[in-house]
Amino acid sequence: MTQIKDDTVTYDYIVIGGGTSGAVAARRLAEGDTNSTVCLLEAGPSDEEIIHIRVPGRWAAYKERSYDWNYDTSAQKGCNNRIMYALRARCLGGCSAINGTLLIRGAKADYDRIAAMGNPGWSWEEMLPYFKASETFHPVEWHQADLTVHGTSGPLHTEPYPLAPISEKVLESFIDSGFEYKPDMFVQGAHEGVGHVVRTVHNGIRSTSADFVQHYDKPNLTVRTGVYVDRIILEKNDKSTEDKRDYKAVGVEAHYDTNGQPIIIKAKKEIILSAG
Repeated sequence: MTQIKDDTVTYDYIVIGGGTSGAVAARRLAEGDTNSTVCLLEAGPSDEEIIHIRVPGRWAAYKERSYDWNYDTSAQKGCNNRIMYALRARCLGGCSAINGTLLIRGAKADYDRIAAMGNPGWSWEEMLPYFKASETFHPVEWHQADLTVHGTSGPLHTEPYPLAPISEKVLESFIDSGFEYKPDMFVQGAHEGVGHVVRTVHNGIRSTSADFVQHYDKPNLTVRTGVYVDRIILEKNDKSTEDKRDYKAVGVEAHYDTNGQPIIIKAKKEIILSAG
């Protein structure tokens, strides 16, 4: 990963939004073809030095910070017309930096149904290698992990954490009531039962999707934080190639958060909009 200094540059790919999905997309594009250049644009700051993010215990104190969009809902009829604070992160890593740190994969049946509807590559068995590639799982002695569904070399660090005493009693009561005990159920694709949830925390430090780009060590990925994208630049397509669309996206107009300095960044191939 590199931090760019000049503003007269062209990349193969531009990814707008360095959140939960955008950071992953940028990493995968960069490592999939190291001859291609990728630029990731994020309006907020890096999450590395923000204590409320990196230390999960500070999560409850998270409100009205510079790394949040500070949204309020409209008055909610079902909540006695109260206006609620809506958390939406404005930082590298997006809402993976402010969530409850629970790692819960989708249901196997849902992925298999998507594939059966005519979408090859989306079945559970085909998606599982990608789930595993994103994760470095850190097993602990007390947790009966299914190591066949966990990864060992991905950017996202995960680890089981013990339940509080009251939660242990709740777990026991579910088992006594006939629920099947599945210690690793939330990553196995079968959510019927009761078990433990793996967390995106290791050694007390939160891991986020920002780790996908912050720990990428090749120069073909550039990350710019504090950059707001104002518009995507469209040009009329000459249709001389196989692309027959009327217009094509060729770049972005943006500005820096700190000084409002405008910048134009061009893309040779594609622009990925992942801005929440």
